[in-house]
Amino acid sequence: MLTHRKGQIAIVTGASRGIGRAVAIELSKMGMDLALIARNREQLGHTAALCRAHEVRAEIFALDMTQLDAIEGVVSKIVETLGCPNVLINNAGLYTLGSVEEIEPEQWFTMLDVNLRASMLFTKYTLPHIKEGGHGAVIFISSIAGKHTFGKGSGYSASKHAIQGFAGSVYEDVREAGVKVTTICPGFVNTALVADRGLHKDKMIQTEDIALTVKFVLDFPGTGCPTEIIIRPQQSPFK
Repeated sequence: MLTHRKGQIAIVTGASRGIGRAVAIELSKMGMDLALIARNREQLGHTAALCRAHEVRAEIFALDMTQLDAIEGVVSKIVETLGCPNVLINNAGLYTLGSVEEIEPEQWFTMLDVNLRASMLFTKYTLPHIKEGGHGAVIFISSIAGKHTFGKGSGYSASKHAIQGFAGSVYEDVREAGVKVTTICPGFVNTALVADRGLHKDKMIQTEDIALTVKFVLDFPGTGCPTEIIIRPQQSPFK
């Protein structure tokens, strides 16, 4: 087990399962203490137990990501409980399909709240603490949908395109402080979000692949920043 980041603190949103859980476990292997955020307290507890197996602190902060007014208070509670975070992983996301004619406006707005606005707020309230520690990182788990568009994905693609623009501007704001800002844009990942799509699970990107990409960003030399990483399945999961 590598512990070269022992004593550092990471916030991971959407940490109850899937990519968020895999990333949290990888960070715990690196020695990082963790603030785990999601709605489902029971599933968060399972993630926390897996992380604590690597002898780190892992605290649970149950939050519905549409409760935007609560985010500042959650960040303050994390600082009070664990200390100043060094890394923020904006991972929580919502994926609802429907053509423009079919989808309800509220479904659009909920996706924008979870995928975009919550990430913006977590970034805003966490960055002062990350800058205080120096040489930290803000990583957005975005999507290939933030680079391309597809039918029935108007709300999802809009939210992910917006994340790309937001992250790019944040990078310019904090690059001189030594803070890395990266978007990771995967294609189909083997998670519950696409479980009903009839795709070959073994041909999709695996959650552990994303976790290793996060590790790559954190380990990247301070002289550079991989601001955007696109990951595609090596083989088509449709075949």
